[in-house]
Parts: sequence; structure tokens; C-alpha cells
Amino acid sequence: MASFASKLARLPPMPGGAPAPAPAPAAAPAPAPVPENAAAALASKPTLDDLRDRIARILGKAAPSAPRPDPTRTELPFFVEHTSRGPLYVRRHRAPPAARVGRAPLVAARDAEPALLSLLALDPRLATCDARRALFIDTETTGLQGGTGTVAFLLGMSFYDEAEGAFVLEQALLRRLGEEAPILELLARRLDEASMIVTYNGKAFDMPLLRARCVMNRMPAPRELPHLDLVHVARRIHGHRLKSRTLAAIESEVLGRERVGDVGGADVVACYMHYLRTADEGALSGVVTHNEHDVLSMVALVGLYGEPMHGGLPGADLAGVAKTLRRAGELDRAAETAEAAVVRGGGALAKRTRGDIAKARGDKARALLDYEALAEEIDDPSVRLELAKLYEHHVKSFAAALALVERGTGEAEPAAEKRRARLRRKLEKRP
Repeated sequence: MASFASKLARLPPMPGGAPAPAPAPAAAPAPAPVPENAAAALASKPTLDDLRDRIARILGKAAPSAPRPDPTRTELPFFVEHTSRGPLYVRRHRAPPAARVGRAPLVAARDAEPALLSLLALDPRLATCDARRALFIDTETTGLQGGTGTVAFLLGMSFYDEAEGAFVLEQALLRRLGEEAPILELLARRLDEASMIVTYNGKAFDMPLLRARCVMNRMPAPRELPHLDLVHVARRIHGHRLKSRTLAAIESEVLGRERVGDVGGADVVACYMHYLRTADEGALSGVVTHNEHDVLSMVALVGLYGEPMHGGLPGADLAGVAKTLRRAGELDRAAETAEAAVVRGGGALAKRTRGDIAKARGDKARALLDYEALAEEIDDPSVRLELAKLYEHHVKSFAAALALVERGTGEAEPAAEKRRARLRRKLEKRP
């Protein structure tokens, strides 16, 4: 802001007065002294040439990018198949006719009964399928949550080859991101030849992911086929005894084969990322074996579930089969299976299942025998409730029914009190 003196100098002279002398120009302010530390900082500030030299040194030390895989050479047991959509890196292996996964022969899946599989899966569409044309599918992916950023880098499939009389394992590897089209085309070709799909948790993960990848690659969605998802069947049959229901756990506990040095799910992703960075195919060897085990274990399970009465399932597992058959409405077949479950040493679970199925069929005499035996073996309020109902309505033994209610039947107290009161009235009316 201008000083007061300069403002006065700009005023016009008063009448009769001499003009005011112009003020002397103000001296330029002296520069403030630069602190010693600031001067040192300015002196040490890098010049543009210094920055250029530093960037060049950084770039010179940067790690080289991973070499692109040589399409003509592979350390893995894959070969190159040239297709209209680009190179396909594929492996095909025919399992010997006598091949097994643990105690379960693979060839049994060829003769599995589709009608029974449909009952165990609670899916009527499977009943008319041809088990010989089942396509077993499993993927290894870059993530476990799905989504548009997740890619299936290894597609494992198996199918029965009539000409060879054996199951074929087929695996296709994505060696470079962005080259999915040949793999998806192979999947489409196999689906066109199939009658049904078999997966393990594939309804929730594998098939939605593969459909999404087809969309991302502007390819037709995979053909929709009847889908047997073994994870649901396994939970119904073995859920009473398995803490983990992963395919590896089912393979160990049900099929009797223990995986040695298996690659875990989280490590699968890390192995593939290492391969993308380094082109080290040795890092994928364990992943390929893991995928092979998954696919062939599904083949073995279909053979086991397709003939559960002859496949060596223990009694408790047969009880799970019987309960599922009852749920599907096949009471006669469920009763036959429950009987076999008891004979095979299924214990209390098998007896309870047989009793429940007998009651559902109206065979109250059989149900009474099973519930009486169970009441002696185990302390279970729900068993006492079923037995009390039979004593009251079938045997007309009101005193025995009341004694069971007094011991506790697991009912809510209002319902239990109502039952007690009714039984007492019936006892009072008796002569």
C-alpha cells in the first residue's frame, strides 16, 4: 500500500503555493541474509543432469521382464496343438482299465446308475443321462473368489473313451494371459459330446467362472447340461463324520488315498504367478498333479455313489444314502439301504435311520423295535419323543409313554405339558 507521504505528493498544489518537491525514490530493500543451512541445501539440490543420471542408473538396475515361454518346448507333459484360435497347450493321458483311486476303481463310473445318481443329487434331470458320456471338470484359477479378474489357467477334464475302454484325462494350460480362447473352445467341444457334467462345487464356482471367461472372450456360453455337483452328495452321505469336506479330505477318508506333498489352494495361485514372472514350468508340476488328483477322484466317487450297496461304503455312510433316498421319496429303496447300513455296523445312526424310514412307510412295528433299542443305547430326547408317540398311539401304553415324557423329550415346555396332561387323562379313563 502507498505511504501517506506519497499520497500527499500526488495532490495538486494549493492556489498561490509553490509545488511540493517530489519525494526521493525509496531505496530498494537490502536482501535478507541467507541462513547457512539453507545455503547448504541449495548447494546440494540436484541439477537436471543429476536427475537424468539417477533415472538412468535405476533403469539399468531394473530386473528384466520374464522371458516369454517358447511355444515349441515345454518341461511339463504337455504338447502344442495348433487351432484356429491359437496354440493350445494340452496333455492327454489314458488311465489303465484297472486304475484305482484308493480302493475305488475308475471303471465303475462307466456303469454308474444315473437314476440313483439323480436321487442322491435330488435332481431328476440326471436320471436320463448316460454315465458313459459324463464330463468331469475341475479348474485351477488365479483366485478363489471368482469375479471378472479371475482366470482359469488350468482346465482339467475326464471322459470315458469307448474305443480305448478307458477314462481319458485331459488338461489344458494357459501359458500366457489373454490366450484363453483355445482352452474355452476345447471345453465347448467336449461339452457338445457330453450327456452330463460332474464337478465338485462346480455349480457355485467352476462353471460360473468358465461362463464369465467365455463372455470376456466374446465366445458363446458353455452348453447347459444336467450337472451333478458331488459336493452336495458328499455332504449328505458323509457329513456325519467329516470335519473337512474338501475333495482331498473325501479322497483320504472315503476313497482311502492319502495325497503326499499336495499343493494347497493358496499355493496354487502363488505357483502360477511365479510361472508368469519367470517362465519356470517346474513351478507348475505340483499344480498339474493336484488337478489330476481332483479330476480322477471325482470319477472314482461317481463309481462309488452309483453303486453304493456294492461299493464298500461303511454302514454309517449307507445310512446317509438311505436318508437321502427317503428325502427323494424313494421309501422302499431307502428301507433296503437302511437295512444294509445296520448290517454293516452303522450303529445308532443306522438304527435311527431305519426306524425313521419305517415310520414314514407306516411300518410301526419295525420303528418300535428300532426306537426301543436306541432308547437303551443312547440318551437322546428325540428318540424318547418318537418312542413316546408310538407307545401312545400304536401300543396304547400310556404309562410307558408318560414315563418317557417325564424323562424329557426335547419339546418346548408348553408342548410337553400338553402331552403329559393328555396321557394322564387317558390313564385316568382306563378301568
